[in-house]
Amino acid sequence: MSFTVRGGRLFRDGQPFLAQGVDYHPSGAGCRIWTEWDPEAIARDFAGMAGAGLNTVRFFVFWRDFEPEPGRIDKEMLGRLRHVVDTAAAADLACVVSVFTIWMNGQLIDPAWRQGRSLWRDGDMLDLEEEFATAVAREVGGCDNLLAFDLGDEIGCVDPGEAAASTLAEVAGWQTRLAAVLRLEAPDVLVMQANDASGVLGPSPFGADNSAALDLIGVHGFPVWAPGSIESTLSFKATNLTAFLVRYACAYGVPFVDELGSYGVDDATAAAYLRASAASAIGNGASGILVWCWQDIASEAEPYTDRPMERFAGLHRLDGSAKPAMRDYRRVVGAAPELAVRRPRPSVAVYLPQRVRAAGRSYLDNGVATVATFFSYLLLKRAHLDFDIVADDLAGYDLVVCPSVAHVTLPDLRKLRAVCDRGATVYFSLGDHLHGFPGEPLVGAEIVDHSPPSDGKSAFRWDSDEWAVDWAATRTRTTTLRPTTAEVIGRYPDGSPCLLQNRVGDGRFLFTNVPFEAQLDRPERLTAAPWERFYRRIAGVAGIGQVADCPDPDVEILPADGADDRRFVVVNHAATPSDTEISWSGGTVRVELAAKDWTIVHVPPDREDR
Repeated sequence: MSFTVRGGRLFRDGQPFLAQGVDYHPSGAGCRIWTEWDPEAIARDFAGMAGAGLNTVRFFVFWRDFEPEPGRIDKEMLGRLRHVVDTAAAADLACVVSVFTIWMNGQLIDPAWRQGRSLWRDGDMLDLEEEFATAVAREVGGCDNLLAFDLGDEIGCVDPGEAAASTLAEVAGWQTRLAAVLRLEAPDVLVMQANDASGVLGPSPFGADNSAALDLIGVHGFPVWAPGSIESTLSFKATNLTAFLVRYACAYGVPFVDELGSYGVDDATAAAYLRASAASAIGNGASGILVWCWQDIASEAEPYTDRPMERFAGLHRLDGSAKPAMRDYRRVVGAAPELAVRRPRPSVAVYLPQRVRAAGRSYLDNGVATVATFFSYLLLKRAHLDFDIVADDLAGYDLVVCPSVAHVTLPDLRKLRAVCDRGATVYFSLGDHLHGFPGEPLVGAEIVDHSPPSDGKSAFRWDSDEWAVDWAATRTRTTTLRPTTAEVIGRYPDGSPCLLQNRVGDGRFLFTNVPFEAQLDRPERLTAAPWERFYRRIAGVAGIGQVADCPDPDVEILPADGADDRRFVVVNHAATPSDTEISWSGGTVRVELAAKDWTIVHVPPDREDR
């Protein structure tokens, strides 16, 4: 048996497979799973996972326990690893094995002999890593329940300074080298890299966009550590975060949520967060969901001595009783085949410019711009416009959205010009006065100068609509434009142009010098006004409507593309109940949802489009 990826999906023995499971440390041993060896406890836990309907478990190989001296790999520890994988097989659980585990729960659990040497650039360390990866893969690579090797959990955190100094090419080379070693010994096992949100929303070289050597792209859904103004675990932004990370990763490969959970909340909040975010992530294309973690940790050894609150993020309490989140997770697991919709091809794409996640390495750079991409995602969701997030091929999309762009390259501009030439619409908002400007041929205007924000540019108007602008949230200049070929369709209160429409080829280029998405990055701002109306109007200019709609912007609608089973996955991302109507071309249906709840709306065959 084998696991494969094809067409953006995960398969087991040729059949679609959605990994649904947990991350695992035994409660008693915690991170000392290998040295405080208790195979009976592991077997009991795995049986409990299977009994709950789960199909996958992820666990961690602490390198220091397996290789106490450089070049001496402990055969007894390898045998214990094989026993854990075999125990999982007996419970019909697939395994994800995190190979180079050094960073865990905010602390280094480091081989003493590493002595701070680089995991990615030190030649001797790279040789030792190859040897260790070979030994692990040789021991368990033949097990048919082994889904994936994770190169190392949040491995960039082992040495943040060294990681930041490493180039994209160096990190890609490291991944390529170790993936090749693992595949040589275990050709039927997938390879992934588990990364925190900095792999999308920050400058880390361990990112979704630097994962060509990998089969799966790991993302972690913890709102408390995400950049941007996520107000609380029950905010609209929070339960959309993981699905956004999934859709972002879809632009580069097959997304896999290998950690999902919440910290610093009560049981009811944890359950609400899990049910909405897990349902949304699956509906948005995740190939797997692994929740952090199976049970609260009784161990008080490292890293829990230093970070004791890390012990209480489990789905079960210390006495083994299930928390409310486990009940909600089991409901998601039971409905997963229906939640995993195959969406129809949308007409809208959010474009990721080449330098959207570039770190600011000089005074010329404006920094990472993916928080603006997140707000574009949220606006499209609130407008109920279906879309893809795309990094490369823009063919076939009728509207391409470029939110608050801080850095645009010539290849980016050529792609956008091609979109317009074939008759489609590009919407582009400016995120940096100089390096984000797409040029006069596309914009139909020239830059005159820049200036500090003023009361005369505190809002912008488009016909009867007006939106306030929070320039302080963006830390950008205001840009004065002189139209050449463009039509001015929106203005600031001082009368200067802020929204232009320019005919380019057979299409049009809509441009605003307002960093519309980036200026929403303030607590409570997104939901305080109908900002999504701006996106609805842009879609209207492009001649695009909603596949399905409802009057509640907090409700997410995911349409399924299936002739035999037409349905919508509906998720309420609000912290309050929603009583609304879902409408589509074939009719309407009333939907009542509790706070952070979800449902599946089936469209009767006689109400489908004819």
